[in-house]
Formats: sequence, C-alpha cells, structure tokens
Amino acid sequence: MHSDDVLQTQRRLRCSLLDDRSALPWRPAREFAAQMLLYVEDPLQCWRVGVECLRELLDADRVDGGFAEPGQALYAPLAESLRPGRAVPSVVGFAMDARDPSLAAVWATEGVVVFGDVASDARFGPQMRAQLGAIGTRTKLAVSLHDGHRSLGLLCADWIEPRTVWRSEACTHLPLLARAVLTPVLTAARSLDDARDDARAAPDPAALAGLTPAELKVARMAATGMSYKEIARELKRSFSTVDHQLRSARDKLGVSSTARLAGALSIHLPH
Repeated sequence: MHSDDVLQTQRRLRCSLLDDRSALPWRPAREFAAQMLLYVEDPLQCWRVGVECLRELLDADRVDGGFAEPGQALYAPLAESLRPGRAVPSVVGFAMDARDPSLAAVWATEGVVVFGDVASDARFGPQMRAQLGAIGTRTKLAVSLHDGHRSLGLLCADWIEPRTVWRSEACTHLPLLARAVLTPVLTAARSLDDARDDARAAPDPAALAGLTPAELKVARMAATGMSYKEIARELKRSFSTVDHQLRSARDKLGVSSTARLAGALSIHLPH
C-alpha cells in the first residue's frame, strides 16, 4: 500500500471528523479521533490507541475490543488497556462464546448495553458468567460497532468492583465515539490492510541497512507492541517524530503495517 493512499485516507477522515466541529461537538471526541487517525494504516494499532483513550475517558479498569461478527463461534479481544497500578487480568486472546445471550443482546442494541452485576445478570450464560467471574469482572459496559449493515466489532469496558456511577459525560458520548470515530477509522484501517498485496515478497535483508539508527530503534520498540505514545514517552521524543520515523522505516522495508514491520525484524535481525 503506497503511503499516498494512507495520507489520502487520513485527509478524508480528518475532513469528515475534525474540520466540521458539528460532527464531533464534544472536544474529547475530537482529540480521540485525532489520535486514532495517526494509526489508520494499521488496524491493530488503531484498536490499541482506541481502547487506551477510552479506558482513560471512562475511568475503567479494562477496556478491550476487536473485530467480530454475530455469526462467529468465538470472540477473542484483539487489544486492551488495563488500569495502571492495579492487578487487572488480561483478556487478549481470551476466547469467549460469541453465541452467548449477553453478546446477542449487545449485537441487537445500537447503544450501550449495561451489565450492572455480572454475577446475577440473567443475560449471561453459565460459561460466560464463570469466565468473567474468573477474571474479576463485576460490572460491564459493551457496545457493538456497525459499518452500515455490516457488523464490524465489539468494544467492552469492565470494572472489577461493583459500579453504579460512571463518568456520565463519557458514557453518554460512548455511542457517538463508537459510531462516529471508531467505526469509520477502523473500517478504513481494515480496508487499507485488505488492499495490501499479501503475496508481496519478504523484505530484502539488505534494506535493513537503509534504516537510520533512530528508525531501527523505534521499529524494534513498536515490534514489541509498544504504542507510539509509549515510545515517545520512553525516548523523550515528540509523537510526530516517532510517527515519521516509523512511517519511514516501513516505506524503506516495503511493509505497510507495524505487524509486517515486526515480522521483517524477527526474520532478519537477531533478538
């Protein structure tokens, strides 16, 4: 995928999401959109920055999400953000029964579905209730993402203590964030990813020599799963500098996502 295609997609989404403030009247929603647009060439990174921003907005213990459809047998979150300083179990790779009545309720609802007490909510089947209990989930919010008539994914926010009051403004705007920001950005990210030529030959090892030391350093950090924000903080560099260096590294190696960049490094560089 040529970088011009990514830039055109970013411009189109920036025009629809940020140039007209009436589209996103809530300021944190515009900031959220601006963050996600930096990752539009990489679906996984889109999810990572999305769940991180939403966890902070919702003051949740865990926010997770991933691509999903109602008819699939299992659902496994693709990305998550956990509350710092608290022992919150991870759910990435945690396979759930996608046919559970609780998920059916989420798919059937356009807005946010609230599960105030996971232990007693009759919408959960026994297996799902046991799984959530095992990871300490007491209260849960969930929303489904839809691109028109096409199901796109699921987003969940969990608390490990009973919760009856949330940050009301963020919860009120969660459907807007899901519909107007997450859905169009993730749809574009997946479209860009699908358009890439998966049959492209592996990067030439000699191309690695073309990376600057700074590009190689940030590429190695991104390959471990660190977000741009984490890399910038660790290296004391600006967000835009990290974004530029990673984009340059991908262009030089002829790869179009952080996942493919990680693959190239794992094949051609010693650990």
